[in-house]
Amino acid sequence: MKLRGTITEQAYRRELQASRVRLFDDISMRRFLDIIQDSFPAMKTAYILYWTPEQGEDIISFLVDTHSVIKIELDRYDDKIAPIVDVYPIENLLRGRSKTNQIKIAVALELAKNDLNS
Repeated sequence: MKLRGTITEQAYRRELQASRVRLFDDISMRRFLDIIQDSFPAMKTAYILYWTPEQGEDIISFLVDTHSVIKIELDRYDDKIAPIVDVYPIENLLRGRSKTNQIKIAVALELAKNDLNS
């Protein structure tokens, strides 16, 4: 998908950049970051694509670098409960998504490419 600089893209860009800062700088995200780094030791960047807060857990999907998505289900209250972790290639995420989700993924990929090139 070719990005055109639309207002939607700009909004996603701000949201995704804030998600990256939060992931790497916010202590409350430390457990997620540790799981990502355990799964991808050479990881250089990551962005939160989708966050589903449930009653007792959070389910978050992250774009890792430009090649993979990791979906983590983590209990919000008990850190002794093992997280549920699914890893899959980015291509699996692209199929069957709405136009707005495709835009968000395209913006995230562009940001990740820029991070990897700098």
